[in-house]
Amino acid sequence: MKYRFVSAVYHFLCFIVRLALLPVYSIRFEGRENIPDVDSAIFASNHRSYLDPVLTALTKPHPVCFVAKESLFKTPGFSHLIRALGAFPSTWSADPNYNMAEEASKRLKNKRYMTIFPEGTRHTDGKVGRGKTGVCVLAAKSGVPVVPVGIIFNSNNLHFRSKICVRIGKPFYPEEYGLTADSNPLEMKKMKDDIMSSIKTMVEENPPFEIIHDEPKHKSSREKAREEKNRSSKEN
Repeated sequence: MKYRFVSAVYHFLCFIVRLALLPVYSIRFEGRENIPDVDSAIFASNHRSYLDPVLTALTKPHPVCFVAKESLFKTPGFSHLIRALGAFPSTWSADPNYNMAEEASKRLKNKRYMTIFPEGTRHTDGKVGRGKTGVCVLAAKSGVPVVPVGIIFNSNNLHFRSKICVRIGKPFYPEEYGLTADSNPLEMKKMKDDIMSSIKTMVEENPPFEIIHDEPKHKSSREKAREEKNRSSKEN
């Protein structure tokens, strides 16, 4: 009964979000047939903007949850919205026993799809960064497939009627790599590399529309720090 209620609320919110987004952006989806017919799976996507969790959620009419920064859950009103959409915090300072991996596993076992950004931060220039093995660790422990997702913008800065393409690749199964809950990160490297290669190919090869390589206006904190470090090294 609880899952049915969550599913009903989720579908209603997705309907409202879709109505709000479609007049603003030109969004297309490719490869939906690659999404496996299973109760639970992990979407592993490149990270372009704060809109990405919504874009991946719209690929499949199934409750999707995602990890978000703790600070986002301390904003009145907004915190309730993202929780209703399936978000949960990466850390929770009020609870020293809070474990993000355990929270993620609970949701996957409760027939939820999950979105993870293996890069760990936004890459606003349209390139795909190096991924981390966390997505493989979670997939191996939960026994669910990983579906690679490539998000492409026709500009590094979203604006009215920006073109957006969400590409879905063929899934990766941890058992095909011989991975189990006891596998170590080194054993998971091959699967992680294959997932990131798939995402990189979808994003950086054969773009679905002409892309304007303009200067990103809303860079991530990591990108800003990297630029500042490069600037300082040149000055010295």
